[in-house]
Amino acid sequence: MADTAAQLHRVWRSLTARALIVLALFIALPVVLYLTFRQADIDRQRLLLESIRVKGLTVGRVLEDRLQRADMIPLFRLGEELSRFQTEGVSLRLLFRPHDSAPDAGFLYVASAPPVMPADLEAERARLDATGVLAQLGESCAGDLPLALRVERSDRVSELITSLTPVRTARGCWVLVISSNLADAAEQRLGQPYWRAPEVQVAAAIYLIFAFVVLVIAFDIGHGLRRFAATARAVAERRIEGRFAQRNQIPELEPVANAFDRMEDSLRATASELRAAAEESAHAFKTPLGTIRQAMVPLRSRVAADDKRCQQALMAVDGALEKLDALVRAARHLDDAVADRLDPPREKVDLGALVEDVVDAYAADAAARGITLRTSIESEASAPLGGRLIADALSQVIENALSYAPAGSTATVTLHRGTRRVLIVVADNGPGVEAALLPHIFDRHVSFRDRNRHDPGTAAPANFGLGLWVAKRNMEAVGGTIEAANRRGGGFIVTLGLPLA
Repeated sequence: MADTAAQLHRVWRSLTARALIVLALFIALPVVLYLTFRQADIDRQRLLLESIRVKGLTVGRVLEDRLQRADMIPLFRLGEELSRFQTEGVSLRLLFRPHDSAPDAGFLYVASAPPVMPADLEAERARLDATGVLAQLGESCAGDLPLALRVERSDRVSELITSLTPVRTARGCWVLVISSNLADAAEQRLGQPYWRAPEVQVAAAIYLIFAFVVLVIAFDIGHGLRRFAATARAVAERRIEGRFAQRNQIPELEPVANAFDRMEDSLRATASELRAAAEESAHAFKTPLGTIRQAMVPLRSRVAADDKRCQQALMAVDGALEKLDALVRAARHLDDAVADRLDPPREKVDLGALVEDVVDAYAADAAARGITLRTSIESEASAPLGGRLIADALSQVIENALSYAPAGSTATVTLHRGTRRVLIVVADNGPGVEAALLPHIFDRHVSFRDRNRHDPGTAAPANFGLGLWVAKRNMEAVGGTIEAANRRGGGFIVTLGLPLA
């Protein structure tokens, strides 16, 4: 539960997570506002449409009695009849279809108020016919049809057909088409989708411009942070010269850059002091150890060969001197490893040549133990930094393999280049490691070496359980990995992974 809470807290503190939340709100807000305002616009248009419809239907009811007597009114007088009932903003059109006309014949345009120029009559009739409602009326020629049909006239004026009133007489079917001119801005919106409203289009344009600006700023911030991190790595790895604060291009991160420079200076100074202290300590210990060895020379010459007690004392002193000497070397080695971890060498490394050099250094030791040490360089590869650290780690692994491999066996060191990493594999035919102990072989001061294999009369070699621990520290310092496993056919295998240069 605590781990889940910690992970959630980490996700919440993540800039990426917060950016995604802002993005989601950024996308959702205009959608919610659009849907809300569209519903309000629909309600407003519904009220306005009802008002226009009522006005049109009222005119239709008044004229319905006149249409019942349309057969007795001369055609040229019908326009005058319509104009008596025509009001401002309302257009009336009268169409007629005789009973004896063909089944597929359309309606004839008879009269209108206000009048339509003769040149526009056919276009006017075609527009009405194109709506499809005339064909629907022609089937029954009965019943009012309340509509909300928007049409565009030839004079670029929009109007809304609000009702069609059909009347059947002895001569045929008369149809009164009532429409309202959409004069003001509110009426011009009737019958149009909400997104075509000018205020919506202006708001959408402003939002898109704002979104573009925000995305550009967000991209620039992300790019600046990535550039900041890349510059920090380049300065730390000494791929570029100069101070990090001088190369930083984000003023708000200047305190961070200055702190980074101070930390970098402190780490390099600490590494330098560790190396100097290790060298001074080793030199200081070597002087008394050399003095003791020189003092032991006359003592050996005065002790009789049959004096077992004195001979055992001399062997104990020699063994203690060897352990002290090994301890001094291990201490200096450890200090150098810590210093290199704080400030790794930054030169590019030819891994093939490095593996060959390290293996050659152990060739004599392997031959003395009766072990065949083979090298296989499958492909050329380079690492970006830390040649001394990598060589030291490989040396520790090879030394560990030789100490466990039986005489007459073969140990191999293979360099393999993958798609993203380079692998250096050291394999031997030794006894391997018990499964329960395998997770601890890279721990500090942990050793499973069998001391009983050595002769009782000789001093056991000094071993402090630091070799594989140092190898692991070195690999981590250069961005690499180290893994160990038992081989299926017997033996042990250690894999060192490194990033490609």
